[in-house]
Amino acid sequence: MNKIIFKSINKMNKKENKILVQNKKDSVIKEKIKDKVPDKLQSLLEEGFVKAFELIFSKGSSVIEKTFDKESLIIEHEANNFVLDKKESKKTIRRMDKPAIKSNLINHTATTTTGLGLGLLGMGLPDIPLLVGTILKGIYQISLSYGFDYTNDNEKIYILRLINVALTNGEEKIEFNKLLESNIDNNVELSYEIKQTAKIMSNELLVEKFVQGIPIVGVIGAYTNWSTYRKVSKLSVIKYKKRYLKNRID
Repeated sequence: MNKIIFKSINKMNKKENKILVQNKKDSVIKEKIKDKVPDKLQSLLEEGFVKAFELIFSKGSSVIEKTFDKESLIIEHEANNFVLDKKESKKTIRRMDKPAIKSNLINHTATTTTGLGLGLLGMGLPDIPLLVGTILKGIYQISLSYGFDYTNDNEKIYILRLINVALTNGEEKIEFNKLLESNIDNNVELSYEIKQTAKIMSNELLVEKFVQGIPIVGVIGAYTNWSTYRKVSKLSVIKYKKRYLKNRID
């Protein structure tokens, strides 16, 4: 009976492996701009991301939950899970994906308009909490779609490590993925993981946020925010769906 589930897991593994072997290097132009970015901007970006994650994890999740129907996602997952219990098929497994796909379409638009609006005003840094909030909102919706609770510290650490995998390249991506797939040590501090992710996100967006801070040229922020969200959400769907399917086998 688990044959369909195993096939679906293998399909997720293939999609995941494609992401893991991607090794996109910065363009020559981006490297040249990076050399001109003030050293202080890196630390400002890191600090901004740290504060954004700390604020949302401690107080902001309830605010994010007001922007989507949490109860509906929970009920829809339970209904889809019930249908899958009755009949395991490609169709009933695909049915599990619909809430996550729908949420992603909405959030892709949100990240684009956020970056575009603030970019035109020459405000590259203030959109950090909005970008982090939209990314976490997307992950929260995806996690609920596959039956996972994002409110405990272990799941928050998992989310941070997932973002790390999505936004790194080469060997660093492979190592972060190994860490993501390992059991979370209870001695690991959430604050440490937040700093790790803040460093990765600031490095990923350093040049873009510098350029976004320049009026008119800042429209690049629209694409940057969209691209960042896309990387994270794409991997999130794969990881959470695979976890859900593996739990069914277990």
